[in-house]
Amino acid sequence: MTLVHLVGDERAGALFETFSRSRTAAEELWPKVRRIYEYYLVEDWKNFDKAGRAAFDDWRAKSTTHERATMAHQAVAIATISMTDGIDDSARRYLYRFHVKHTSALRSSAYIHSARADVASGLVPGLQRSVFDVIDRFIGHFEAWQMGVLRRVMPPDRLPLLRELTLFRDEFDILRDLYQQGFETACKTLRFAVAAQNTVKRQSPGDFGTDLPNGVDLKANPTSLKAFDDKLSNAARLAFVRQVPGWQDYAALLNNRTRNAIGHAAARHDLRTGRVFSDKEPAGVQYLDLVADVFGVFDALCTSLQVLRAVRVVSSPDFKNAPL
Repeated sequence: MTLVHLVGDERAGALFETFSRSRTAAEELWPKVRRIYEYYLVEDWKNFDKAGRAAFDDWRAKSTTHERATMAHQAVAIATISMTDGIDDSARRYLYRFHVKHTSALRSSAYIHSARADVASGLVPGLQRSVFDVIDRFIGHFEAWQMGVLRRVMPPDRLPLLRELTLFRDEFDILRDLYQQGFETACKTLRFAVAAQNTVKRQSPGDFGTDLPNGVDLKANPTSLKAFDDKLSNAARLAFVRQVPGWQDYAALLNNRTRNAIGHAAARHDLRTGRVFSDKEPAGVQYLDLVADVFGVFDALCTSLQVLRAVRVVSSPDFKNAPL
């Protein structure tokens, strides 16, 4: 009754449908999808197809690199999309716009060379493993952050109702670790979106131009993608993403202020007030706000894995015939 009161009669059905669908995906579908992706990562194609057939009735064995990559990532997407919602489309819009820029950038041999070099060096396969492992860890603690969907489903005019309520759960340590690990891992994939943007605007994946992004104290832009990775803070990397039309809301899912506040050694969850306090946030923030932010990082992570799929396909020996 409390949840119906919060979201209103019009959205109550959507909320409970989301809860049911997401729990089924986490408990029943994800273990099957996890096996598919694990076999994909180690290139065990016999067991890859066996696991695929066990999970999906319409699974069809494929033989090319790009087809297998697409099938593995589509399986992950089916499971993870079922755990999120259809209201906040920030991550999906980012992925769609990335694909548009990625497809356009493929006209550039420099972009293709950069993507293939990142795969050959082990950077992309390593990130695929890292992102997948963190997604798996999130799903292992699904119940700790599932209630974060409330802030997405609730109509904006009803959000003030949350000020009167406390979420009586105490998994702050788990949420903090998930947020920090997810935030750091997702930020490592930003280079690929920025490379596509740079190529579309300036014909080179490592050309950041001379205009500095707003919101960060930079004396000069990085001179290469390696410098973007090695010399910029996550806040600065996000500033480059935030300045691209349509990507702002995705960057907002990776809230650097939240990362700094809960990452401080003094951060603690006060059970009496249901708020998280730290030196960075002496007034405290609602525990439910943190839960919602963890939910958002999960959404960002899942999208990051799909970005890596697009880059991995470029390295396929049959790339010219590969769907992007």
